[in-house]
Amino acid sequence: MDKDALNGRIIVTYGRSLIALMIAQSLGARGVDVIGCDDVGMTVLSFSKYVSKTEIYSSPHKDEEAFIADLLEIVKRHAPESGPYMLIPAFNEAKILAKYRKRFEGLITLACPDYAAMDKVSPKDHFAHTVLELGLEAPPTWLPKDMQALDNILDEIEYPVFIKPPDDVGGRGISKIEGEADLKLAFTDLEERYPGQQILIQAAAKGEDYCYCGLFDDGQRVASMVYHNLETFPKEAGPGVTRETVDNKIFDGLVEDLVRPLKWNGVIEIDFMWDGEESTTPQMIEVNPRFWAGLDHSVKSNVDFPYLVYRLFLDGQVDETVKADIGKKTSLPALSTMARIESLFSSAIHFEDLEEQWPSIKEKLKHYQVKEAIEEFKSAIDDSITFDEAYETFKALREDVEEAERISYGKDDPFIGLGVLFVLGSLIKHGKLPPEVSLK
Repeated sequence: MDKDALNGRIIVTYGRSLIALMIAQSLGARGVDVIGCDDVGMTVLSFSKYVSKTEIYSSPHKDEEAFIADLLEIVKRHAPESGPYMLIPAFNEAKILAKYRKRFEGLITLACPDYAAMDKVSPKDHFAHTVLELGLEAPPTWLPKDMQALDNILDEIEYPVFIKPPDDVGGRGISKIEGEADLKLAFTDLEERYPGQQILIQAAAKGEDYCYCGLFDDGQRVASMVYHNLETFPKEAGPGVTRETVDNKIFDGLVEDLVRPLKWNGVIEIDFMWDGEESTTPQMIEVNPRFWAGLDHSVKSNVDFPYLVYRLFLDGQVDETVKADIGKKTSLPALSTMARIESLFSSAIHFEDLEEQWPSIKEKLKHYQVKEAIEEFKSAIDDSITFDEAYETFKALREDVEEAERISYGKDDPFIGLGVLFVLGSLIKHGKLPPEVSLK
């Protein structure tokens, strides 16, 4: 059997995300049966040929107990008679699942780090304390409890600084501050937007944005790669939109100083600021104890973390050594593409109808009943746009991707283009764009 060939079944959470899609494509292409889950009914995974079924659970961020109860029921219902069975969290629900790990014991293997280790680095204020405890290289950080506490430390602060909420993603809520008056205004704003949460103020480190992506086994490095965010949006503190893989050797030791004491077991992503000079030490900014928004770039750079995670949690080790493709560049779709998606999908498609009809459409396509599938798809499109117009818009989006050499989500997964467009359009319409692609 090919060393990459696998068997077994996995359940992937947060199925609306491109992160979940990368996990499904990586393992589904190797023979693993993939079941996707989310708290919404129609997701990117609904359109992937590598996903055999999708399920719905309660929102993990609104009701943890209901989320866990629903997921336990899904796990029990889909338990295979034999073979590996693994639950792989795709995003922030990883920490919630780690918290309830014991409830899944004996039912399924949970592929994420231990809760105690994750709690040391997330939310951001916990990481700030861990930095001091372990003596890690990081910019000075202040954690004022209220405005009075902020007033007491104003003399210590040198500008510019970044002010940020403790537990948000995609650069949301983060502002670069140039002076005292703006700092007070931003602090008040975040207190109102994130009541009861610890607001952080972090000195601005010199250099540019680098993302360290790693997999560790009890604190020992299994695989790692680093990409440089050549462009971000928004420019200050936004997520990367153009990335390049760089040598990771200067980062490995710094990360090991963090993960070894925590006996880290699973994936981790760490943001650094660095000026690119070997004589200087990269500054550790924050940690994501989960898969990351740039997972697609990591896979394109020859480090297939979903596959490596599966092997680690299945076999207890990963035998092969992988090396990243240094110099690999990828880019995310342009904002003009996002605008075109919104224009096409916010008014042209009856989302509820398409959600109801999609299982039937997909089944027809599987059996090469293309004409019938197209007719059924057309019934979900308003008279305000013709099928030909929708197709031409979709084709133009594909051409944008090809011309700019941007991320492709699987040429052998034929419905994913439609799936990505549908889900982004739907979520834009309802104001629920996934945080890993959020522009706020």
